[in-house]
Amino acid sequence: PYAYGLSVLTSHLVAGASVRLSSGSPVQRAFWEEFAAHGCTSFSGVPASYQHLRRVGIADMALPSLRHMTQAGGRLPPTLVQHFGRWMDRRGGRFWVMYGQTEATARIAVLPPDEREAHPDSVGRAIPGGRLSIRTDDGSAAPAGVVGQVWFRGPSVMMGYAVERADLCRGDDTGGVLDTGDRGRLDADGRLYLEGPSDRLAKLHGRRFDLDEIEARAAAWGPTAVVGRDDRLHLFCAWGTEREHDALRRSLARELGLHRLDLVTHRIDALPLSAHGKLDRRRLLRGLAP
Repeated sequence: PYAYGLSVLTSHLVAGASVRLSSGSPVQRAFWEEFAAHGCTSFSGVPASYQHLRRVGIADMALPSLRHMTQAGGRLPPTLVQHFGRWMDRRGGRFWVMYGQTEATARIAVLPPDEREAHPDSVGRAIPGGRLSIRTDDGSAAPAGVVGQVWFRGPSVMMGYAVERADLCRGDDTGGVLDTGDRGRLDADGRLYLEGPSDRLAKLHGRRFDLDEIEARAAAWGPTAVVGRDDRLHLFCAWGTEREHDALRRSLARELGLHRLDLVTHRIDALPLSAHGKLDRRRLLRGLAP
């Protein structure tokens, strides 16, 4: 099962909360009408969820019972962190940014709402009982501010991977230590800032571009995924018309110092998600003609 969703369910049940099961989608107004009718107080989503919610105009809906929103399942662009965080502030609610992985039982770090305004690009500090560290390419510990591989140590780390029955008898393979596979840096106060994997960098006309940063800019227009191939940037837009997409291309080209022909837009019905609920950019790449 999807670890983040399972943890949301179990944590609410442990706290004595009721859980409303719905067959609707959060991108539909009918879902939020049901949410309000039953007095629901908490909503949890992944980055794609919040891109869609901004697009459908959740801020204009009457949701008097909504008090808590949480986000995990990938890095949410700082612009959206501030958008939803400030909206919840105005409502007297709270918006929590989190980071985690299935191998660490869903939670690794949490950014408290009162630190969001000053650090919207951070995913927070390690959860109680856990410790974050950064290692350089040679395996040595990196000082604050230096980008490297993100490691986590704590009692929530899995024992290892089992692919057959005999593997269950091996005991604890990890020793409570997890190489997350993500790259990032820590500040002097222990907050983690994810930098994105190296395959999220593209080189055009001799210049390097951070695809996550471009994706964050495009997300202000609507749900968008950005991938690079053959010296061009491909923008997959689950929103808008051809005219609106052309306006996006012109705007990004101007901001990035590129020609608009360096950017290609593709209209799709919805952003594809993996089995873990994260944006599946590999599927988008496979769909491009070779």
